Formats: sequence, C-alpha cells, structure tokens
Amino acid sequence: LAQVSAAFCSTMTSRLVTWSRREASALFVRYAGCRGVSATADVLAAADKTIARTNRLFIDNKYVEAEGSATLSVVSPIDGRAYTTLAHASAGDVDRAVRSAKARFDATSSWAGKAAEERSEVLRRVARTLREPAKLAELCVIESRDCGKTLAESSGDIGFCADVFDYYADIAPKHLAPTSLPLPEGAGGDEDFFAQLVQEPLGVVGCVTPWNYPLMQAVMKVAPALAAGCAIVLKPSPLASLTCCALGEVVAAAGAPPGALNVITGGPPEALACGGSTGQALIDHPLLDKVSFTGSGMAGQKMLEASAKRLRPTSLELGGKSAFVVFDDAEEYLDAVVDWVMVGIFSCTGQVCSATSRLLVHKNIEKQLMERLLTATSKIRVGDPFAEGTQMGPVVSEGQHKRVLQCLERAAADGCTVHSHKVHLPSELQGGFYLSPTVLSNVPLQSSAWREEIFGPVLAVRTFDSEEEAIQMANDTPYGLANAVYSKDSARCARVASQLQSGIVWENCSQVLFMSTPFGGRLGKASGFGHEYGVPGLLEYASPKTVVRATTPGYNWGTYGSA
Repeated sequence: LAQVSAAFCSTMTSRLVTWSRREASALFVRYAGCRGVSATADVLAAADKTIARTNRLFIDNKYVEAEGSATLSVVSPIDGRAYTTLAHASAGDVDRAVRSAKARFDATSSWAGKAAEERSEVLRRVARTLREPAKLAELCVIESRDCGKTLAESSGDIGFCADVFDYYADIAPKHLAPTSLPLPEGAGGDEDFFAQLVQEPLGVVGCVTPWNYPLMQAVMKVAPALAAGCAIVLKPSPLASLTCCALGEVVAAAGAPPGALNVITGGPPEALACGGSTGQALIDHPLLDKVSFTGSGMAGQKMLEASAKRLRPTSLELGGKSAFVVFDDAEEYLDAVVDWVMVGIFSCTGQVCSATSRLLVHKNIEKQLMERLLTATSKIRVGDPFAEGTQMGPVVSEGQHKRVLQCLERAAADGCTVHSHKVHLPSELQGGFYLSPTVLSNVPLQSSAWREEIFGPVLAVRTFDSEEEAIQMANDTPYGLANAVYSKDSARCARVASQLQSGIVWENCSQVLFMSTPFGGRLGKASGFGHEYGVPGLLEYASPKTVVRATTPGYNWGTYGSA
C-alpha cells in the first residue's frame, strides 16, 4: 500500500467503514484493478480527443475560446515537452464566468432552489461516470501526463473523486436540513415560540486549486459546494488544469444546469495584457460571495487581501512542515515505521502540503532506523509515470525542479549530509523533471531544510532525547497543518498527539485521510483556516440562518399595551 497514493489507501479504508463488507470488497477489487491502468494506444488516443475537446474555458455548460483565442503552452513533466495548449482567460472571460454563476444562483428556478436530494442525484451521476472504466483510464492518463504522478497514484485520486461525490450526495440532505433549536421551557419559551437553524447556499464561490492533486483538490471543493447549492467558478493551476477542464462536461452531462460549474484557466505565471492575472481577476471580482483556496502561504495572503475589502469569507488550505515523531519503543516495528515515513514524504514525489517532511527519531534507534530507511529509499523506482512498476514520477515543472535542487544546495551548504542516489533515465525522458528521493541527516535546527517547506521528495532527520524535547521541536514551526507520532504505547501516542499543534495528528501512520475526517490547519498558525472533507467541508459552503416563529398567530408580549 505504500506504493499507492495516500488518497487511494484512504478510499479503500473509508469505504470499508462506510459500506457493507460485500460492497467494500467489490470496490477494492475494482480500484485495485485501476492500478493496472496502462497507457495503451487506445487510451492515449481517447485522452488526446478529450484534451482537444475540453482544453478551453467551460462557461454556461459550453466550451469556448478565451478572448482573442489566447492560450498557454502545456508542458509535460515526463519529458519536458509541450504537447497541447490551455485557454488563457482574460479579465473579461473571468467576468463572463462569474456573471454566469451569479445568474444561475439568482435564477427563479435556480440550482440553489432545488431540493438537496435533487442536487444529490446529479452528484451520484457524476460519481458513476468517473467510475466507468474507459473514463477512469482516460482521466488517469491525462492526470499523469499533466502533473507527472504515477498511473497508480492517479487512479487512486480519480477513484477517490468518485467517492467524494457520492459521500456529499449522501450526507447533504441530512446536514442541510433545518434543525430545531432548544428553547427554555414554559411560557415565553417553547410554549410560545419555535426556533430552527436553516442552512442556505452561500452563493457564488471562486475555487482556486493547486497542481499537486489537480482533480482531487478541485473535487474536494466542487462536490460539497454543488451539494450545498452554490454556483462555482473553478480556477485550477495553469501547471495542471486538464482534468479539471474535463470535469466540466462530466458535471453538465450529469444534469447540472448552465452556470452551476464554470471552469476557467490561465496564468499566473503569465500576466494578462491589462495587467494582473487570471486568478487575480477572479478573486478581485465583486460578485464572489466566497473564495476557497488551496496553495502557498504567499498566494493565500493575496486571497485574504482581496477578500478583506469586501469582508468576504475565505477558506485557506496552505502549506506545512510537518513532523513525524518516532519513539524508541517502536524498534520492533521498524519496517512499518519506515514504510509510513516514506509514505509521508515520497507520495506524489513529496509535493504534498501535509507531507511529514521532518523526521524526529529517538537517539536510541537512530542508527537502525536510518539504515533501513536509506536502504528502502535507494530502492524506490523513479521514472516514467506510465511505466509499470514506477513508484515515483517527476515533479510538476522545471521551476519546481530548480527550486528543490536549490534547497538541496542550501542544505549541503548548511552542513546537512545528503543521502540520495542517481536516477537513471532513458534518453527520451532526459528532458523530464526527475529527482532522486533524498534523506538529509545532521540537519541544523535553524537550517532552511528543517524550517522551510521544500515541496519535493526531501526528508530532514533529527534526533531527540525526551518526549518533551520531541514535542518542542515538532511545534517549533510557523505551520500547523499535520503531524505524526509512532509508539507502541497508545497512552504516549494520545499524550503526544494532544500537545502537537496541528489540525490533524496521525498515530502510528501518516497521510491517512477519509472523506468523513475534517482536514485543515490549526487556527492561529500559518497553514490556513477552514476545512475540507467531512461535514465541516460541506458547511463551508452554507450560510446558517436562525428563524424564530411565534407559534400562535396574534400572540404578543403586550409591551406597548396590547395583549
């Protein structure tokens, strides 16, 4: 399972918990088969046809050219070659998309006005389409070619997306239904009044998503927002937009009306002729009722600045520098420990916001753990994401490749010992953006490798003497997204977990997420606020309203003389 994406693993486990054993077993067989998805000539041809049909803006359930037919070049990280283009939306295109969503939300027979059960049926049809073998294989190939992750990881991600649509289809009717509120008993209370809490669709939502899990990160916003009755303008990263473009026609075919989901693409990094960027034009738009963003802290600050002027709700899922604390009583489980450590940093080529990129190991077992870790790391098969057996593909872009290499150069200059192996690639992949999985030891506490998010397959290792020291070092970071702890003592795990300052803590595992488990940064830290997954992920797109009703017509308090 360590060779499969964390999302794939969580899909399996969450379905095992949620549905019957028989249904779960069938699902496991189906998704395990996805690991065998291969880039055959037929699948590649189908993927190319979809890209050619959908690599434009999706507005009002139609694919349209950007203003002036502006495009961006799309480069595959597999070989560093451009292979298609992407529409580069202007400020005018963005305005069209937002106004389309606004018109849909405000319409008399609006998406928001439909019963939650009706919207849920649309989400279920989306899920069924994503599970169709031909569609699944096609999207896996598009995803892997666009962002560089292995086919096994892509198949896990796309399968998880289908489950997310089903999950929110299942829970939305219950959690969006009005709930009665308790009132004081007797006269002047529950004898005379009734109160309830109503969850209303929030409005038009701008969703800005990253390139590391292109479709999955988009779906974690789109599915709950659609379930809640919102109208959406989705802006994926220009580095990996193609599966998000394809999502438009899938949602429309499932029955979502025009304007319920619009997808716009474009820079940064390329600026618009009028200045700014496609993303900036979106977050500056006055008709947005909410912004939901996943990405870097610097970009998150821009989201807040744009929203502050309008006092607009904004949810942010930002970066992290998460720690994995391993105690010496885990010595008898070192194989499992090493496997979870590697899942925590080498999945998705280390390009994961919650990656447990700092390893804190008790000094008594450092030597044994490091020996096994370095041996296992040296065996990771790096190469073509389409090739059977590949465990790690390239990073997403040339820019990201350079940034990680620069981080390694600084680490060496700071005194870190760099453990890596040479990646051997065939000539046709020499232009790709591949990196060796790397472990850093002897890492100074104040070095950039220990303190800054690298967002690549780089693990920094330090030792500790005591539980108190481990907790202090783990918490000594501005981030607060995730942490992990490993010990055979469950009481110690619980005690340490309670003191780790992050939005999620994994005990004896790493990167395990379920659809039902809320995910987000600890408030007050630099990893953002708001949630994805679970019921909180749904309620991010609802606006609560309290309704209080006098139960008897004509009842009054007699305050001004009538009674």
